[in-house]
Amino acid sequence: MTTAPALLALDTLDTDELSSLYAEAGRILQERSEAELPAVILEAIREVLAEDGDTRKPLRAVFSTTEWENGYFWYADGARVTFFDGRTEEIETVDLSSADEALTDHVSYLVDPLDSTDTLTVVFEPPTVQMG
Repeated sequence: MTTAPALLALDTLDTDELSSLYAEAGRILQERSEAELPAVILEAIREVLAEDGDTRKPLRAVFSTTEWENGYFWYADGARVTFFDGRTEEIETVDLSSADEALTDHVSYLVDPLDSTDTLTVVFEPPTVQMG
């Protein structure tokens, strides 16, 4: 964690240095978000499936966006899930709210804002995050 004297030193940086620092911090936060996101999403999907006694193993989940007053965000109330058996299902109106914060954080670290055509593919093995 950064100490208070280090934060005070930020006042000594010029605008270009602060901008570079901001961009680098955003890059690091995005990398961390993408490293953690597959496990968070997988756990949320497993919980939803378990409620129905479904023991299938998810391979990946694809999220679309939804528009809110402050922009587009990943739609955490549903995903297109592909299972290891090759079947793909729309999991709609499920409670993925445990993953909502991680999905929202992911959007906040992106350089470009999302729009209605963006998708997020979260692969569980090997853990990866892809935007399309």
